[in-house]
Amino acid sequence: MNKKTSKKTKQGLSRLLEIAGTKRWWLIGSVVLAIGSTVAQFVPYVTIMNILNELAAHAAHPEDISRELVKHWGIICLIAFGCYGMLMFISLMFSHIAAFNILYELRVALTWKMAKLPLGFFTKRTTGDLKKIIGEDVERVELFVAHHIPDLTSAIVFPLLIIGWLFTIDWRLSLIMLAVMLIAIVFQFSTTWSKKATEDTKSYMTIMGKLNASIIEYVRGMQVVKIFNHSSIALENLKKQIFGFRDFSNAITTNYAVTYLGFYNMLSATLLFIIPAAIYFLLKAPSYSNYISTVLIFLILGGGIFFPMHKLLWMTNMLRQNTIGVDLIDKILQKEEITDPDEPQTPRDASIEFANVSFAYDKIQVLNNVSFTVPPGTVTALVGVSGAGKSTIAMLTARFWDIEDGEIRIGGSNIKQIRTEDLMNIVSFVFQDNMLFFDTIEENIRMGNKTATKDNVIAAAKAAQCHDFIMQLEKGYDTLVGEGGTYLSGGEAQRVALARAILKDAPIILLDEATAYADPENEGKILDSFSQLIKGKTVMVIAHRLSTIRNAEQILVIDKGTVAELGKHDELIALGGLYKNMWDIYSRSREWKLNR
Repeated sequence: MNKKTSKKTKQGLSRLLEIAGTKRWWLIGSVVLAIGSTVAQFVPYVTIMNILNELAAHAAHPEDISRELVKHWGIICLIAFGCYGMLMFISLMFSHIAAFNILYELRVALTWKMAKLPLGFFTKRTTGDLKKIIGEDVERVELFVAHHIPDLTSAIVFPLLIIGWLFTIDWRLSLIMLAVMLIAIVFQFSTTWSKKATEDTKSYMTIMGKLNASIIEYVRGMQVVKIFNHSSIALENLKKQIFGFRDFSNAITTNYAVTYLGFYNMLSATLLFIIPAAIYFLLKAPSYSNYISTVLIFLILGGGIFFPMHKLLWMTNMLRQNTIGVDLIDKILQKEEITDPDEPQTPRDASIEFANVSFAYDKIQVLNNVSFTVPPGTVTALVGVSGAGKSTIAMLTARFWDIEDGEIRIGGSNIKQIRTEDLMNIVSFVFQDNMLFFDTIEENIRMGNKTATKDNVIAAAKAAQCHDFIMQLEKGYDTLVGEGGTYLSGGEAQRVALARAILKDAPIILLDEATAYADPENEGKILDSFSQLIKGKTVMVIAHRLSTIRNAEQILVIDKGTVAELGKHDELIALGGLYKNMWDIYSRSREWKLNR
């Protein structure tokens, strides 16, 4: 892992400043202006205090009240209100500029980063999880910076100004108010910044990611669910996630009920502590008229301190969620990239060689000391039970992950010594789950070769046996398809993906049950057409239908992450091992028929 990957990152507001990059000064300017607006917001209380002093001093003789003095402080109050509005507006403008730049830069950084990550990263992350990070978590950063940074600044500065000023008026009542605030802050800390609260927030983000993934999976699979009348089964996982979120929310509500209500009630009851003390000090004061204004200002601010403190609780809670969201973003940004070699090599041919390859994912051993060679221009089939490691071998060939033990070579060159772009040009793959973009069928096929002509696209489609059904569509090759093939069946989508791979014309082709969704008739057509197109190419095919790979130059029987058997069909049958057992089971399944 490189230094950049292992570097300890900042957190909280300091991390936001770091993310802001060249626009951090907009964010700092927003904070400074927010402080200025808070001071302007505080000034009217000073003017009210001075007016109250003047009124109290001449309560017995109202005619002696200085109208000029009252007018003077009134004008200052109006000016302060104007400054508050202007400074807060500019502060919000600055914060929005910083926020939109952060939003843009974060999404660009994530997009570029994901383009450089190993393909295996995407096989282990759900669409809903990544959508939440790129969409919701990044959006939460923008929302926090744009709106909450000025509010958080105000929520911190305003109570400090109030308490500091009140201490200059009456330290005894100020101590009472401060004690109430500190007790409330203790409750707030246990609700917001304690270790348990942080862990609960992380759990919340994880549950939301799973819920997003379940919703996307349920909506995408609705057509299949309806066709096979499995609505209740498909709904179970979604219900499980929804009820899990409900139970988590109920548990959180129960766990924090006492601390949150303690915070809320302490601030709400500030006057219950101030009023008795104020009455006592008023009765003991040398001058009733001089002290009454002090009592009034404490009553005004004692009740009003609740709102900025409550805002502070909400803001700090948002900051914690934002910090955890940024941490999830950082985990992607700090992922180790697939690096290109300083001195790249060019494969001499399209041969594939695994030399003592072992591979583990998340500490689970997947492959153990796998060795085999695929000569150029030959077809090698991988067979075995589900979970044996067949797909992992195909993915490692395309460098979905980097291995620690052994070597994978293409044309005699270690794939780590081949540039990623060159490797992707050498290899084409068609897996069971195929991604079709919201674009025309023609453009989905042309992704295999951007320079291909319309005739080339049609030729590839014919080879993949999808030209006929495309021409039956209202707009033919100009028909729009959605993500995952919204308007196409599974078999049709797979044939479009196969046409894309055929058009790419790469020397190495990896097929993971490429005919899985095809009916028997089209399966034969695809295989017949494909056999003409793969001449001279190196093909590695993962097959469950053993009849499709009888003529392969070599068959690898994968069992528990190892190559248990290797040879041609007849050789493996004669061996009488795992492959023969699989063939016998497969043959019996083909002979099965429904009897009345």
